[in-house]
Parts: sequence; C-alpha cells; structure tokens
Amino acid sequence: MNEEPAVIRCHVVADNARALREFIRETRPDLGCRPVGRGDRAGVGMDVYFHQDQLDRARGSRAASLVDITAVENVTENWLARKEEVGGGDRFADRDAFPHGLGRKE
Repeated sequence: MNEEPAVIRCHVVADNARALREFIRETRPDLGCRPVGRGDRAGVGMDVYFHQDQLDRARGSRAASLVDITAVENVTENWLARKEEVGGGDRFADRDAFPHGLGRKE
C-alpha cells in the first residue's frame, strides 16, 4: 500500500501581504476553503496546508526567508484518531438507544 505523506496545518506569517503572496505563489500550499490573511502586530498571517514533503521543500524555498512558518497540527494524525471513534454497527438498531458518533449512510 502506497501511503500518502501526512498533511500538516501551518500558520504562515509575513511582514506584509506582498511577501505572503510571494511565498504562496512559490510554494503552492492548499489554502483550504476560505483563505483569509489576517493582520496583527507580527504582520499578515494565514493558515495553509502542506503534505509533509511539501512543507520540507517550502522551508527550503527562496521565499521562506520572507515568512515565519509554524506547524500547528498534523491533520492526518487527527483524522485517523477521529476515524477510530466510528463504530462498526448500526447505531439506529436499538430504538431506545440514543445515537452517537458518526453514522454510516446506506
């Protein structure tokens, strides 16, 4: 089985929007559903998603000197842990039981 590299959510901060855009243009991270750059005292930041190998390349990229990259969470690891919570049976089989967890659509 060919295993995909882990997906890592990162917070990337640059001094200004131009530097952040340049980093994103060069490294091509997944920006998620609604990419929004937020300004604060540190500059302009945004959450992005990289496969682990992409993150390693992004940290070594030319534009990496323009930003501060902080790995926030291993999304793949969290997803696998949540997947373990899903039961194998029919959670609606017992009419008196209160459904919980993720269900299976049939």
